[in-house]
Amino acid sequence: MAVFERILKDPVHDEVVVEDPWVWRLINTAAMQRLRRIRQLGTSYLTFHGAEHSRFSHSLGVYETMRRVLYHLDHHFGWPRELRDRRLALSVALLHDVGHGPFSHTFEKVYEFHHEDWTRRIILEDDELQSVLGEQDSTFAQDLVSILDKTNQFPIIQQLISSQLDVDRMDYLLRDGLHTGVSYGSFELARLIRSLVLDGDEVSVRHSALHTVEQYILARYFMYTQVYLHPVTIGSDVLVAQILRRAQELVRQNTLPASLIPEALSVVLGSFVERLTVKDYLSLDEATLFYAFHQWSKGPDALLADLAQRFLHRHLLYPIVCSPPSSETMAAVRTCVRAGGYDPDYYLSGRTSGIAAYVYLGEGIQMMLPTGRREELSRMSRLVREMSTTEEYCLFLPREIFAPGSEMGERIQRLLKVSVVPQ
Repeated sequence: MAVFERILKDPVHDEVVVEDPWVWRLINTAAMQRLRRIRQLGTSYLTFHGAEHSRFSHSLGVYETMRRVLYHLDHHFGWPRELRDRRLALSVALLHDVGHGPFSHTFEKVYEFHHEDWTRRIILEDDELQSVLGEQDSTFAQDLVSILDKTNQFPIIQQLISSQLDVDRMDYLLRDGLHTGVSYGSFELARLIRSLVLDGDEVSVRHSALHTVEQYILARYFMYTQVYLHPVTIGSDVLVAQILRRAQELVRQNTLPASLIPEALSVVLGSFVERLTVKDYLSLDEATLFYAFHQWSKGPDALLADLAQRFLHRHLLYPIVCSPPSSETMAAVRTCVRAGGYDPDYYLSGRTSGIAAYVYLGEGIQMMLPTGRREELSRMSRLVREMSTTEEYCLFLPREIFAPGSEMGERIQRLLKVSVVPQ
């Protein structure tokens, strides 16, 4: 009898191994394949040119990490023994990001919906996914959703896919670090997996792996502060949001020609999000938005055309790291931006970025002591205990305002008490 096996080469894990034909069918559904057309890091490729990897490659990486964790837990602790539990764990690893839209979090903020909600809907409503998931049994899809909803019905799988130490973060830190060309995301994945301990329904880490866990926590901290929250990337996200806001405003005014609106975007831009079906949503990817941006960059609305051109040609808004301005200062800055010939509603935006170094209340990583007693990580690690939340405020404006000799640019610098030297 032939043994099923598919080996996919991977830059992070070397190989992604698929030994279950059912999992292979899941990977090849249209909903999963769509993730090839959505970047893992959104607009970060405009900051780190190598960050072109997709949500699909990350999802395969999370699957492979979960597969290796399951092998370790089965070999040393006898779990999972049931094929259904194994398939639940592997499929939730594959499908955990299936609801992401183009440019992910930016797209969500503009249209006020969440990828988690769409992930649930796609799992429960997409006909092709339902067909594959239903091969297991009639409640399998709903059980997947219950894991994502953290109902604690499947506590071990829930911890493995969504916790302070989960397979999702394990993969994206290594993958994002590799593709952005930084070393911040590195940690010893194999040792971390070997150190996992299963005690009843609780996943812990052997105390001897304390420094490996610290390495993982530091990798996450530095990836957020140096990569995910990079001011240029945030500025790129701001620009995408402003493009979509302007397009939506023109659609409401009925002044954006229908010929310039891709069909897949028409429902969203028309503010009919509540009418958006799973089929509609799955037709949205970054190719759709890029096509729209190209169309709008040549369209009749000068403001939308300029915003789209700025994004397509990487003429991004300039990030100014400063203290959050008072309402009076912000009003004065808006006046300067308007005097410089720019609409402050679209060319001026402030963002605060913050990342908690480590969350321990109710979510901490449990370390297993030789006595069999568990201890929360921050109680054992002074390094983790002393890490603090990082927060930074940025104001984004057109860099042309700060051209040499610009009166408005000089006034803004005085108002914000900063020195700007645009490159």
